Amino acid sequence: MSLIKTAVPERAASALHEIERGMALRKCRKCGCMKEALDAASRTFRNAEDPEIRELLPKIEGHQNSMAAIAYDCIGCKKCWGADAIIQLAISFEEVAPGECHGGKPLPPKREHVPSATSSQQGCSWPPHPGEYIVGNPTASVAICTLSSRELPPKLIAAVGSDLAIAGRCDTENIGVEKVVLNLLANSNIRWLVLCGVEAPGHRAADAFLRLKERGVDANMRVLEAASWRPVLKNLTLSHVARFREQIEIVNLIGVTVVSEIVIAAREAAKGRQAAVIAATAIQEGLVTQLDHAAYLGRELAKAEIALQTRSHYEQDAGLGILPSKKSTSTELCDDLACSCHET
Repeated sequence: MSLIKTAVPERAASALHEIERGMALRKCRKCGCMKEALDAASRTFRNAEDPEIRELLPKIEGHQNSMAAIAYDCIGCKKCWGADAIIQLAISFEEVAPGECHGGKPLPPKREHVPSATSSQQGCSWPPHPGEYIVGNPTASVAICTLSSRELPPKLIAAVGSDLAIAGRCDTENIGVEKVVLNLLANSNIRWLVLCGVEAPGHRAADAFLRLKERGVDANMRVLEAASWRPVLKNLTLSHVARFREQIEIVNLIGVTVVSEIVIAAREAAKGRQAAVIAATAIQEGLVTQLDHAAYLGRELAKAEIALQTRSHYEQDAGLGILPSKKSTSTELCDDLACSCHET
């Protein structure tokens, strides 16, 4: 028997159905997933133009008052009423988006949301969306997602230092992935996402990240070939997905919780081990100003990347695998400001 009365407007019925089914369960009344769903429904119904939808607000407020103290952010249920409620809200109400204001006030962070430097691109604080993360150096190129492992972010921020832009958790394959993607795209300095820690049972957010990078999404914004239950990214656009796949490279350390191993991977990524990423950064920073220098840099970067992959010797202007000459042992790449370095 449905818990929704016939008087409920059709536009809100599906979301309210998910909420009321979840609120009938004790585990949902102390879960962060349901709290997020109620917060989203509250601001959506309050801002609705339809008075019949605004009249649903007391029902949502009643559910909010019935919530117990939050005992966990997510426990990986096969059926997540809270997550599915937000998906239904996103389908029916275009204004639903992660991190929107709640009653005119910013949503509070779950745990350690540390304000960071101002984004020159958007003119607002970065990261733009609240979550369970710690900000390091916003100009760094590496971000770390520890999945459901909550003890890792502060340790990694301390251990990696200035090479790390942000470290935080992500439990869910839909709302969680959306927030991570939006925060990463808001900072063009970030080029690497290290996935580590333990996945929340049932949700498999890490798998959603990997498939998003490899395969993208279908017309319904469902991540292609993802093994998780609800990898639907309704709060992202196809443009967001395309930019994420182009900008972000993923380091797969899923299941790894040893801090020293994660630190090594993060520092290696920070050094830049892919020719395309280094070249894009050099162009973005205006370090290359002439076409012949760009061609030279591309050639040497490609050689250097192959040398790293094959563990062979690299020497500037020499063939791969050739030992250093007596005249020069330089392994420096051409600097556009001193481009005669490779002339004879």
